[in-house]
Amino acid sequence: MRCARKLVGENFGRRARAVVGRWLRWEFWPPWLFYLPVALNYLRLAICFRGFTLPTAANPGIFSGGFVGESKIATLRDLWATSPKFTAQAYLLEGATPSERQASLHHLRGEHGIDYPFILKPDVGQRGVGVKLIRTPEQAADYLRRTCAPLVLQRYAPGPHEAGVFYYRLPHEPRGHIFAITEKIFPVVTGDGRRTIEELVWAEDRARLLAETYLERFGPRRAEVLPAGEPLKLVEAGNHAQGCIFRDGAHLWSEELEQRIDEISQRLPGFFIGRYDIRCAVENDLRTGRAFQIIELNGAASEATSIYDARNSLFSAYRTLFRQWELVFAIGAANRQRGTAPTKPTLLWRTWRETAALIGTYPPAD
Repeated sequence: MRCARKLVGENFGRRARAVVGRWLRWEFWPPWLFYLPVALNYLRLAICFRGFTLPTAANPGIFSGGFVGESKIATLRDLWATSPKFTAQAYLLEGATPSERQASLHHLRGEHGIDYPFILKPDVGQRGVGVKLIRTPEQAADYLRRTCAPLVLQRYAPGPHEAGVFYYRLPHEPRGHIFAITEKIFPVVTGDGRRTIEELVWAEDRARLLAETYLERFGPRRAEVLPAGEPLKLVEAGNHAQGCIFRDGAHLWSEELEQRIDEISQRLPGFFIGRYDIRCAVENDLRTGRAFQIIELNGAASEATSIYDARNSLFSAYRTLFRQWELVFAIGAANRQRGTAPTKPTLLWRTWRETAALIGTYPPAD
């Protein structure tokens, strides 16, 4: 009984310390709190530009401009059609039942030569929810049983480097610009032959702040003792909400990279602003614009995620986000003048509710 009480007390204590630690670091604040000033600034811009849903006109080639409910496969197909060298192949699974989608998965993998591991992810999603690295047939079957949402099969781009490149171009300008670059770091714990995965996570200063997020994806493995020296990657999805570490990647900017991203962007019909999520083997391949794989493109509601660098101040983060939304509204206004009608609020509301319901069925991300 005494041991049980001690264990309960230790668990409560470390969770309490993690909660306090998250409140002390603004990058871990709950969205409702962090985005309150952003929402107020959004209202100011909506009044100034005379359109509450004006950002949905920023990218006429994407549903709602990429504000909510856009299809990942639709954008990836456009990228594959216009810039195949720089795009990770992706296909939408067909079928309404798990067995039908299993058959579609088997067919697509055979037709396109996609071996394990590969990525399965929702066609409509946000914040990296539901992104899974599939290593075995059993993992694939389990994923297909857990959600009825439309799913995308994507060839795995191993990296190991990943970056988020936020791009924009005003419609009247001949050339676009890189607004920000995020360097993504995937946290790792290393085994010592004594402690379990759970103990290793709780012992690491930053990992303990997101321990529940990390440990949920490991399931029963959390009690596994890692051999001495064996590394374990805590997250596969390059998303801050899933536990990836973000750093300001300004050092990755180059004239060659900006030109390459602009070329790719201008080939996409109706795309003016958003963030590319990109993987590459070595950083110099990205910096020189020679070789990389786009794994996703997010539209008007995406962020310049370099703000989440722990070295940034809260003031600098808001300054960047305010400037970003000014660009979104300005581009939306320019496209409105050219005849693009913003998405109706009723359709946005309905789409948001449908998306939220779908997200609730997604399994934990890797």
